[in-house]
Amino acid sequence: MAEKVALNYALMVEQVKSRGYSKDKILEALNKRDIAFLKEFGKGLPDWETLFSFCDDNQEKMAQLLKGNYEIAFLTKGTLKRFLLYKFGLAEGKDYKDKGDKLSEITLTSKDYQELTKNIAKNWIIKELEKDMKNVQFTIELKFKAVI
Repeated sequence: MAEKVALNYALMVEQVKSRGYSKDKILEALNKRDIAFLKEFGKGLPDWETLFSFCDDNQEKMAQLLKGNYEIAFLTKGTLKRFLLYKFGLAEGKDYKDKGDKLSEITLTSKDYQELTKNIAKNWIIKELEKDMKNVQFTIELKFKAVI
Protein backbone atom coordinates (compact mmCIF):
# COMPACT_ATOMS: atom_id res chain seq x y z
CA MET A 1 0.00 0.00 0.00
CA ALA A 2 1.21 3.48 -0.87
CA GLU A 3 2.20 5.86 1.93
CA LYS A 4 -0.02 8.94 2.30
CA VAL A 5 2.01 12.15 2.15
CA ALA A 6 1.29 15.85 2.09
CA LEU A 7 1.39 17.48 -1.32
CA ASN A 8 4.27 19.83 -0.52
CA TYR A 9 6.61 16.90 0.24
CA ALA A 10 5.70 15.14 -3.00
CA LEU A 11 6.16 18.32 -5.04
CA MET A 12 9.50 19.10 -3.44
CA VAL A 13 10.85 15.62 -4.19
CA GLU A 14 9.36 15.52 -7.70
CA GLN A 15 10.97 18.86 -8.56
CA VAL A 16 14.40 17.44 -7.79
CA LYS A 17 13.67 14.10 -9.50
CA SER A 18 12.43 15.92 -12.62
CA ARG A 19 15.94 17.33 -13.07
CA GLY A 20 17.34 13.80 -13.29
CA TYR A 21 18.72 13.35 -9.79
CA SER A 22 18.64 9.83 -8.36
CA LYS A 23 16.82 8.74 -5.21
CA ASP A 24 20.20 8.17 -3.56
CA LYS A 25 21.46 11.69 -4.40
CA ILE A 26 18.25 13.25 -3.08
CA LEU A 27 18.35 11.21 0.13
CA GLU A 28 22.02 12.09 0.60
CA ALA A 29 21.21 15.81 0.21
CA LEU A 30 18.36 15.52 2.71
CA ASN A 31 20.42 13.59 5.26
CA LYS A 32 23.28 16.10 4.95
CA ARG A 33 20.80 18.99 5.01
CA ASP A 34 22.48 20.26 1.84
CA ILE A 35 20.51 23.47 1.45
CA ALA A 36 22.96 24.78 -1.18
CA PHE A 37 22.08 21.88 -3.48
CA LEU A 38 18.31 21.92 -2.80
CA LYS A 39 17.56 25.66 -2.80
CA GLU A 40 17.53 25.87 -6.61
CA PHE A 41 14.43 23.65 -6.61
CA GLY A 42 12.27 25.77 -4.27
CA LYS A 43 9.81 27.32 -6.76
CA GLY A 44 7.56 28.83 -4.11
CA LEU A 45 7.28 25.81 -1.86
CA PRO A 46 7.93 25.77 1.88
CA ASP A 47 11.57 25.95 2.82
CA TRP A 48 13.62 22.78 2.82
CA GLU A 49 13.80 22.68 6.62
CA THR A 50 10.26 21.25 6.61
CA LEU A 51 11.36 18.40 4.35
CA PHE A 52 14.49 17.81 6.45
CA SER A 53 12.28 17.44 9.53
CA PHE A 54 9.86 15.16 7.70
CA CYS A 55 12.79 13.01 6.54
CA ASP A 56 14.24 12.84 10.07
CA ASP A 57 10.91 11.79 11.58
CA ASN A 58 9.62 9.56 8.76
CA GLN A 59 12.46 7.55 7.24
CA GLU A 60 10.18 4.82 5.81
CA LYS A 61 7.71 7.31 4.34
CA MET A 62 10.61 9.22 2.78
CA ALA A 63 12.00 6.02 1.27
CA GLN A 64 8.59 5.25 -0.24
CA LEU A 65 8.21 8.84 -1.45
CA LEU A 66 11.56 8.65 -3.23
CA LYS A 67 10.53 5.35 -4.84
CA GLY A 68 7.28 6.93 -6.07
CA ASN A 69 5.23 4.67 -3.81
CA TYR A 70 2.97 7.31 -2.29
CA GLU A 71 -0.52 8.77 -2.41
CA ILE A 72 -1.03 12.48 -2.02
CA ALA A 73 -3.51 13.12 0.78
CA PHE A 74 -5.52 15.83 -1.04
CA LEU A 75 -5.23 17.85 -4.27
CA THR A 76 -6.95 21.00 -5.43
CA LYS A 77 -7.17 21.46 -9.19
CA GLY A 78 -4.35 24.00 -9.12
CA THR A 79 -2.05 21.71 -7.18
CA LEU A 80 -3.02 18.76 -9.40
CA LYS A 81 -1.85 20.79 -12.42
CA ARG A 82 1.39 21.62 -10.65
CA PHE A 83 1.91 17.96 -9.75
CA LEU A 84 1.32 16.90 -13.39
CA LEU A 85 3.90 19.46 -14.50
CA TYR A 86 6.62 18.48 -12.01
CA LYS A 87 6.14 14.73 -12.08
CA PHE A 88 5.27 14.12 -15.73
CA GLY A 89 6.19 17.35 -17.54
CA LEU A 90 2.56 17.93 -18.60
CA ALA A 91 1.53 21.53 -19.24
CA GLU A 92 -2.01 22.89 -19.48
CA GLY A 93 -3.00 23.86 -23.03
CA LYS A 94 -0.19 21.79 -24.52
CA ASP A 95 -0.67 18.34 -22.97
CA TYR A 96 -4.22 18.57 -21.62
CA LYS A 97 -7.25 20.86 -21.41
CA ASP A 98 -8.88 22.26 -18.29
CA LYS A 99 -12.64 21.80 -18.63
CA GLY A 100 -13.74 23.06 -15.23
CA ASP A 101 -14.30 20.01 -13.06
CA LYS A 102 -12.03 17.80 -15.18
CA LEU A 103 -8.74 17.77 -17.04
CA SER A 104 -9.11 16.12 -20.42
CA GLU A 105 -7.13 14.80 -23.37
CA ILE A 106 -4.24 13.60 -21.21
CA THR A 107 -1.87 10.95 -22.56
CA LEU A 108 0.88 9.22 -20.61
CA THR A 109 2.98 6.13 -21.16
CA SER A 110 1.50 3.05 -19.55
CA LYS A 111 4.23 3.13 -16.88
CA ASP A 112 3.61 6.80 -16.01
CA TYR A 113 -0.15 6.20 -16.02
CA GLN A 114 0.24 3.40 -13.47
CA GLU A 115 2.35 5.68 -11.29
CA LEU A 116 -0.23 8.47 -11.52
CA THR A 117 -3.07 6.14 -10.51
CA LYS A 118 -1.04 5.20 -7.42
CA ASN A 119 -0.04 8.78 -6.51
CA ILE A 120 -3.19 10.83 -7.13
CA ALA A 121 -5.36 11.86 -4.21
CA LYS A 122 -8.67 10.05 -3.89
CA ASN A 123 -10.66 13.26 -4.38
CA TRP A 124 -9.97 12.79 -8.13
CA ILE A 125 -11.15 10.00 -10.45
CA ILE A 126 -9.15 8.86 -13.47
CA LYS A 127 -11.27 7.71 -16.40
CA GLU A 128 -9.40 5.72 -19.01
CA LEU A 129 -10.53 6.53 -22.55
CA GLU A 130 -8.13 4.71 -24.82
CA LYS A 131 -5.20 2.39 -24.33
CA ASP A 132 -2.62 0.77 -26.58
CA MET A 133 0.63 -1.11 -25.90
CA LYS A 134 2.57 2.06 -25.02
CA ASN A 135 0.17 4.86 -24.01
CA VAL A 136 -3.03 5.57 -22.15
CA GLN A 137 -5.38 8.48 -22.89
CA PHE A 138 -7.61 9.55 -20.01
CA THR A 139 -9.39 12.32 -18.13
CA ILE A 140 -9.09 13.27 -14.48
CA GLU A 141 -12.36 14.35 -12.87
CA LEU A 142 -13.16 15.84 -9.50
CA LYS A 143 -14.85 13.13 -7.45
CA PHE A 144 -17.12 15.37 -5.40
CA LYS A 145 -18.64 18.25 -7.35
CA ALA A 146 -20.21 21.27 -5.68
CA VAL A 147 -23.98 21.43 -5.79
CA ILE A 148 -25.27 24.97 -6.17
